[in-house]
Amino acid sequence: MKMRKILVFAAFLALPALLFSAEPPAQEWCQVYFTTPEKNSRNAAVSFPEKALIGVIDGAKTYIDGSFFEIGSIKVADAFIRAHKRGVKVRLVTDDRNRKKPACKKAESAGIKIIDDGKKGLMHDKFAVVDGRTVWTGSYNITDNCAYRNNNNAIRIDSPELASIYEAEFREMFEERVFQNRKETKAAAVLANPYYVKIGNTDINAYFSPDNDIERILVKRIAKAKKSVYFMAFSFTSDPMGEAMIAAHKKGVTVEGVFEKRGSDTAESEYKKMLVEGIPVALDRNKRNMHHKVIIIDEKTVITGSYNFSKNASRKNDENILVIDNAEIAAKYIAEFKHLYYSK
Repeated sequence: MKMRKILVFAAFLALPALLFSAEPPAQEWCQVYFTTPEKNSRNAAVSFPEKALIGVIDGAKTYIDGSFFEIGSIKVADAFIRAHKRGVKVRLVTDDRNRKKPACKKAESAGIKIIDDGKKGLMHDKFAVVDGRTVWTGSYNITDNCAYRNNNNAIRIDSPELASIYEAEFREMFEERVFQNRKETKAAAVLANPYYVKIGNTDINAYFSPDNDIERILVKRIAKAKKSVYFMAFSFTSDPMGEAMIAAHKKGVTVEGVFEKRGSDTAESEYKKMLVEGIPVALDRNKRNMHHKVIIIDEKTVITGSYNFSKNASRKNDENILVIDNAEIAAKYIAEFKHLYYSK
């Protein structure tokens, strides 16, 4: 009896810690999705990012603001149309060269307002804001190729604060018709713009190109690596980022990466330079494309979004990235990296 009282008292003392000290599990506010092209046939019924995005659209109550380089999936276009018909306000931005594709035209014909950038640079974003609380982004374009044949990732985060940051970027394009904005590239502008949120103990930064000079930000992040840098790169031609990874390797940081095979043999690619420096980098084995744009630092920081590691992405295109400091989320991206790096 005495022992039981002691145990009950101990449990009572521990209760506040259980209730108030734990960080919310990432799965409560964040979901990560990867395509599985090695498992998909041409007519596969399921792609995890596509299915998840359609679920987000079908669950919208008031509005969807989406900025997508390409709207090529009829399935997703039909989801936008369903939302529009039930009274959800749907507004979309796309790149001018993809405006006339069938899925995009179908959505527009149904009454959905769509604009394009009309610029030489790419409107290369892949993000949506839903109902002022959900952010969707990643490397996944809304196309059948990206859903079923290419390696891609997507991430959904429920955060009104993060949604407001992405909403401001969307409105700049949709309402003000400002694209490839370089007016904010000064360091002071980055400090003046709201770009940071905290969810539990997780720090999240959102950046947009060319506004925020993403290349400079990523070089600094790589330089601060203490243990490891893993990356998956569809296009990696940035000399400053390549040099930062070589410098990290030389000071003893584990640096490993997967390059998309296409373009890896060009003089601009960082692939051969890293091989010469002894960095264990590999070419992907997907007959289509390895379309990720991901860096994982020290097994706790994930960098993902639309941003290829290139000069054009840094200086000419509309792009977005998230920098997420969460080991649980990082582990999911590391698993994808290992799957691609060690696949035969």
